[in-house]
Amino acid sequence: MVVKKIMLERKLNDLLDEAKNIRQNSIENESASYYNDVFDNLSDFISKKLNNPLLKNKNAKIIVNHFDEILPYIVSNNMNILLLNIDLLIEQPNFKEKFIEGLKIYPYTDEIGELFYNIWGCLNSKNKFDNFIDSNILKTLSTMNLKSSFYSSMLNRLNEENQKIFLNILAENKCDISYSMVEYKGNNKQIIYDNLPLFMENTENLYSLMNFVKDNSIALSKVKDYIDNNPEKAINSIFCETSNLVKMKDKTLKEVVKLIILDVLKNENAKLSDITYNGGGFSRVLLIGNKVIKIGNRDTKSFPNNPYIISPLLRKKLEFNGESCFVEVTERVDTSKKASKEELYQLFKKLRNLNLIWTDIKESNIGRLKKENIIHWRQNLNPTDEVLGLDVKRGETVLKEGNLVILDADFIYDENDPDINYTNNKYIYDEFEKRYQREIKEQETKSNLNAIDFNQMNDYEISEHRSIHR
Repeated sequence: MVVKKIMLERKLNDLLDEAKNIRQNSIENESASYYNDVFDNLSDFISKKLNNPLLKNKNAKIIVNHFDEILPYIVSNNMNILLLNIDLLIEQPNFKEKFIEGLKIYPYTDEIGELFYNIWGCLNSKNKFDNFIDSNILKTLSTMNLKSSFYSSMLNRLNEENQKIFLNILAENKCDISYSMVEYKGNNKQIIYDNLPLFMENTENLYSLMNFVKDNSIALSKVKDYIDNNPEKAINSIFCETSNLVKMKDKTLKEVVKLIILDVLKNENAKLSDITYNGGGFSRVLLIGNKVIKIGNRDTKSFPNNPYIISPLLRKKLEFNGESCFVEVTERVDTSKKASKEELYQLFKKLRNLNLIWTDIKESNIGRLKKENIIHWRQNLNPTDEVLGLDVKRGETVLKEGNLVILDADFIYDENDPDINYTNNKYIYDEFEKRYQREIKEQETKSNLNAIDFNQMNDYEISEHRSIHR
């Protein structure tokens, strides 16, 4: 038996060396990843040994002794090594110890979430997950500088006691979490309030934290004071990564956007803590007093200016050192009262009468003006269409307070544009366009009828004409 053990360990070491070489080659070829790595020989060997009906327990002991070396080679392709044999592996007295050591050197930290999701899925169905997870594993995770979204997901999978332990560990180790994504169990939300100075100091997004504590007046006041006393960190919160937006990194770009934000704050006599921040969708949206700042990208960067979009104070693509963003500053509107389908059509029709096509037709893209649709600024501003990055304006109507206006003009095109994007809400576009064309034809018919000079016709001709067009 000793000989077999030696031979097994020797073979396992050889296969671990082979796996190491495979990964090194993949790194050199820039193809190494959690999803691309393949270690067939190592995987097959371990699976075979753990499924030997006579020797699997003895084999498991040997394999677990080397699990700190094995874990870094468990990836998407061979996750079943762990999942199909997890009951056998966790029975070994030193499995957790070896698992933690392997975790510390896991090469793809961005995919730690996938690893634990699979473990949770396997053990939770057997009510074993909370017993497997202990403070040592949680402490290790807190030191690995993982994404805040992972910590939030992990917190959601833990029972109340383990969640409490992990929240305190994360606070002690100055880790950031996505507060609003956590389903707090029992009174665990109080841990955030009790450790607020630590979370304020270490959070990447102060505005997310401010939104999280909005129902706690004491905590809210503390976060607001911190934001106003830490302007650089507050501004950087606006540039952080979101689920849909990458982090803004270029210093010059950030500085220019910062100056725009500060100028709007000055105009609105507002503080940094007065900003309502939304980092969802494909733009960072800042509500400051009566103004809205959008920082993101645009599908249709240029189209004819017209009376039916919210009048922009600023509309410009900023680009520095290969990094870019599109910035818009407009008036804030009332979005509390939803528009009817008929109101949407009438707005669509007004644009079509200007030979423009609006394809992203939905309630969330429009609002009701609080003021006349002109620029409202402390100084007289009258930017040209060219400065705003727009084509020559069509239509001279000035919408009044209460009128519907388009907020997101990302999908407005000239009707002859060959690159019109119809993917958004195409069904309602098709319905409105058919109705519009039908009304045009009806109007043309009516106009033709009115153009006929009945005075030039005898009684029989008049009678015949009317019968044709009944």
